[in-house]
Amino acid sequence: MRVLVVGTNRMCHDRLHAQGHELVLLVPRGRASPQDPAGPYRHVVVLDDEADTGLWTGVAQVLHAAAPFDAVAAFNEHTYRIVRAVSDRLGVPTVVDVELFERVLDKSRTREILDKHGVPGCRHRLARGRESLPAAIRAVGLPCIVKPVDGEASAGVARIDSPADVDAALLRLGEEQVERGVMVEEFLVGAEFSVEAVSVGTRHHVLAITRKFRDDRTFVERGHLVPAPLDAADEEAVTRYVERVLDVLGFHDCPSHTEIVLTDRGPRIIETHNRIGGDAIMDLVELATGVDVHDLVARQSIGEDVSALLPEPVTAHRGAAVWYADPSGPPTNTLVEVQEVERVRRLPSVHRVDLLKQPGSPQTAVLQSGDRSARVLTTADTPAEALRHAQEAVRTLRFVYSWSAPATDRGTV
Repeated sequence: MRVLVVGTNRMCHDRLHAQGHELVLLVPRGRASPQDPAGPYRHVVVLDDEADTGLWTGVAQVLHAAAPFDAVAAFNEHTYRIVRAVSDRLGVPTVVDVELFERVLDKSRTREILDKHGVPGCRHRLARGRESLPAAIRAVGLPCIVKPVDGEASAGVARIDSPADVDAALLRLGEEQVERGVMVEEFLVGAEFSVEAVSVGTRHHVLAITRKFRDDRTFVERGHLVPAPLDAADEEAVTRYVERVLDVLGFHDCPSHTEIVLTDRGPRIIETHNRIGGDAIMDLVELATGVDVHDLVARQSIGEDVSALLPEPVTAHRGAAVWYADPSGPPTNTLVEVQEVERVRRLPSVHRVDLLKQPGSPQTAVLQSGDRSARVLTTADTPAEALRHAQEAVRTLRFVYSWSAPATDRGTV
């Protein structure tokens, strides 16, 4: 098959190439990699981040006229609308369901659909504009969470415990986001998890339940653990709840990543996505269970039925964890080097060390996922051991920074 892949998630691209397909990559400049020209692609086309849909479809049409595509594939939400437009223009199939994407992207709409079908959730209100926020907060009650109605990567999420916190939350959200709309949601108390699944047709196959660890202040994720340490009753409750969520929202023939809190009232949804989870969670699933989710999703992206490739049930044979290094500081600090990396890589439990910031990068306050500096993936006989090893490995890394005074603080010579 000749496949036009749009956007990133290069692990899935690699799997398509390994399956024998010819790939052409269309990617926005901000997500392009210097390694892409040497990647598994016949052609690589980079478009400006601000390119409109007409340019994307026009370029795709030129490529299609030269050598026709058999499928259009995408693995990232930010390209789903483009892929649908390209598919329609070329008359080439894609499995991307933009209507499903719109339902789950808009968190207010997601909540409304779940409420309508009686799926237990939380108190919530949509607030548009600064003047509507106080009433929404009063309706939901304190403490509460405010977040962009269609945000990602923990960007803009803030907790409000008292009226004194509102101004800081508005600053974190940003004026434009507040005017577009923010969700005010009940603060759910309990351990956080995500459920990784693949829907074949309308049957949902749960591959793993992941225990999630977040910063209590910024809600940036600090680590993940597979399998989650749940007893049989809680695991069953979480699984059945998420299957109900996916049914009601209309998931079909796609992966899903659903985040929940296990409260004393039972599981309650935070949000869900028609894509695989990020933060190396799919690597943890494969390390723990042997199921290559990237391969499944790559095959599904070009219309394959992956039922026969799904073990029933999926069982974890060991524990796998990822933990993030997230040193926070002023942007006047510049990363010089990361020490002890090779020592950490040689540790018996360590599967991989990823440096997420390179020398020369400014140190910043860790307010969203992209601000983290490194991560370590580990495996062990038990989940608890894997988590402990990952945390210890991250503590071993040493981040060395240089400092320079801001320009306004420097004297003249």
